[in-house]
Amino acid sequence: MKKPGDKTFSPEVLAAYLDGNATPQESNDIIRSLVDDYELREIMRISQAVDMELSLTSDVEYLPMTALAANCEKENYCCLECEKYILTRLGFGFDEKQLLQDAIKNGWQKKEGTALHNIGRHLEKCGLVVNRRFKCTTEDIVKALGEGCQLIVAVDGGELIGDPVEELKEDVLFGQIPDHTVVVLTCDAENDRITLFDPDSPHIEDVYPISRFADAWADSKNYLVTISTKDMNEYIPNPIDISDVELSEDLNELREAIAENAHEIWAENRMAEGWTYGPVRNDELKQNPDLIPYSMLPESEKEYDRQMAIKTIKLLIKLGYDLIKREETELYQVLKKRIQDSEESFFCRQCGNPIYKHQVFCDRCGLELKMDWK
Repeated sequence: MKKPGDKTFSPEVLAAYLDGNATPQESNDIIRSLVDDYELREIMRISQAVDMELSLTSDVEYLPMTALAANCEKENYCCLECEKYILTRLGFGFDEKQLLQDAIKNGWQKKEGTALHNIGRHLEKCGLVVNRRFKCTTEDIVKALGEGCQLIVAVDGGELIGDPVEELKEDVLFGQIPDHTVVVLTCDAENDRITLFDPDSPHIEDVYPISRFADAWADSKNYLVTISTKDMNEYIPNPIDISDVELSEDLNELREAIAENAHEIWAENRMAEGWTYGPVRNDELKQNPDLIPYSMLPESEKEYDRQMAIKTIKLLIKLGYDLIKREETELYQVLKKRIQDSEESFFCRQCGNPIYKHQVFCDRCGLELKMDWK
């Protein structure tokens, strides 16, 4: 970690910054240091280049679903504060201590903040309908508000409020940082005004030009969480767009194995629930014609499992994960050699567990390390 008076940063902190997972203080320290520290700028450029080389799909626009919204004076509770605000607006009673306990128990609230995909979990628990979407527009915001929805968006907090240090980002920022959440109250496109509840602001409401809001919102790939009490009959599926993800031959080969295993898991669960094979589906007798080995399934059923497998692999890549085949690939051999040659000691930034260089996940706490190295 960075020591007081020392301009060096650990690889873990630099990697977290590039991934949008650094704390607000770490992000500000790095940005300020980048202005005068040529060596640090070079490290960041090299790290970004390494990311591009390691990526199997460099043209993919990655989505920051695991980025942590944490930019709040109230101990990184900005998401929790937004949800409490909405519960209050809708007339729901709640116990603040219980909400926090539930958030920590369920893993929604980490010490470092809340991952974007966990925004709205308390609202779900209250029976509200929560939808999460990337790549939205201000038109989507206007439409959702017109339908009576409550809205939470993820933004770059410093960019939203106009922190002077944000001006440096045009030249030196290599990662986008959706580190804060706010509630959208009104959006007046005609007058270029958007009204927000910001849990980190001393004001009840804050009004910004839509253009400034849009710049800050873009850092989360326009992540929008809508909350409503609508009838589920109006549900319209909106899966993440993975059309820009192309798989290598190795990953395409995984399709059949994953599809077959998915069928085995489904069949095992159905049998555990008392279902048996039957020539036609009969819910009363709990009989299903698909309770047969994968090899005997009709092609139409196999294709369903294959599509689920392929789309799952593509989604992992879309969310920024690299899948590397062991032993047989040159990349794996290079990483293995680097690990073997390393004489340095490294530790998980979350739990302090010893880890090896280039390790992806901590084997004690499960933290995704996503380290970048020269």
